Amino acid sequence: MAGAGPRPATLRTAFAIAWPASLAAIITPVLGLIDIAVLGRGADAVALAGASLGGAVISVLYWSFGFLRMSLSGLSAQALGSKDEVQLRAYLLQGLGIGFTVGFVILILASPIIAAGHMLLVETSEASEDAGRAMETYLRVRLLAAPAVIATTAVLGWLTGQGRTGLLMAITTAIAVINACLSVLFVLRMDQGIAGLAAATALAEVAGLALGGLAVLWVTHQRGGIRRHWSLARARMGLGATMSLNRDIFIRTFLIDIVLLSFARLGAGFGDLTVAANHVLLNLILSVTLLLDGPAIAAETFVGQASGARQNKAALFDAAWRETAKIIAAEALFLFLCLAVFSSAVLRVIVGDGPDSSVVIAEAQRFMPWAIFMPLAVAAAYQLDGVFIGATRADKLRDTMAMSALVFGAVAALSMPLIGNHGLWMALLIFMLMRGALLLHAWPVVKAAVLGHSVGMPPSRAAQDLPK
Repeated sequence: MAGAGPRPATLRTAFAIAWPASLAAIITPVLGLIDIAVLGRGADAVALAGASLGGAVISVLYWSFGFLRMSLSGLSAQALGSKDEVQLRAYLLQGLGIGFTVGFVILILASPIIAAGHMLLVETSEASEDAGRAMETYLRVRLLAAPAVIATTAVLGWLTGQGRTGLLMAITTAIAVINACLSVLFVLRMDQGIAGLAAATALAEVAGLALGGLAVLWVTHQRGGIRRHWSLARARMGLGATMSLNRDIFIRTFLIDIVLLSFARLGAGFGDLTVAANHVLLNLILSVTLLLDGPAIAAETFVGQASGARQNKAALFDAAWRETAKIIAAEALFLFLCLAVFSSAVLRVIVGDGPDSSVVIAEAQRFMPWAIFMPLAVAAAYQLDGVFIGATRADKLRDTMAMSALVFGAVAALSMPLIGNHGLWMALLIFMLMRGALLLHAWPVVKAAVLGHSVGMPPSRAAQDLPK
């Protein structure tokens, strides 16, 4: 059922949403770690480099369209806060429509996408042609699952905005388990190499969509019945506002992906061994720091509900950012300490005992100090991302990300000629710090927007189109 209005967040309720979301958030980079572990035991550094380059292209595509998870999270939380069941389901219909459309466009454009990836990451760098061919093989298989991946992103966002992070965790964990089992089968047992690795991940992603559909049926059954409260007219009426919000989040996410793609591209200039080491460390960092996404997702949920609430808005908003900030600060410190103590052991587990494992580990250990400090560097950015998404202030996310990306480029250009790959890692660390600093500077404006408006998006041209 729709239930009562939102209540102020407490440390207990915020943690109840945050911990399943934290575990769910690490699944995407865990897929990358599974790839590394399997290839490390069944292939060589060229295959690892190919998976690294292919993974960078996949990140640009899929993470760029992660705007659907974030926008659906904020919008569905606001609909929940205003107790509008019809609008809540209308947002799901919008998300699925956008998700399948984008996914099929990616599928149709697979060949040009692969050609562009080869040109950017192989032809204009010192990556070997063997690594380039491995990348192309990987992408041709992975992109077959694009419609399922983007549509599942919308489903996960819709669940997140309602605080259903237990279902989020169950779906993403199932994807990881399926992927791990199929990877071992296809690569280590059937000796299918990088193509088998990509097939395992693609099949797991398709299974994720099926599981997401079951989760939607379960939630709608609990919230008044599967057949009730659906309105195509409402979904069409508010599509313009949703697309405007998605556009800004898309730009913001695309800029992150450009930074990560640039990181891979610039690292390729140091050779296949450094590419492989950077890939190992970057996936390790993403796996670790994305645990911080749980408190950020809790902030999305509670701030979104506060934005949609018609009463007690100030207390709801203050409790939302305050309680989730406590959790994210504690997690960041804990992860920093874990990396400082256990990083070498983790590297040995990830890379395994393949033919080139020892040299990849040795290269990765040279740059490990940068990775150790990353949880502290990203904590503020993660927390405030959640606040801004819940308030649907994507314009601020877009603008601050653009400035941070420019800083990354400037630092990399100045430092790499002097200290090589260390300069590249320094640029990434400063990029993360700059994100948090700029969002903190913009925070008072976001707070004023939330407290000044009762429902929907903050003041903007798109806000005028939102159905009330």
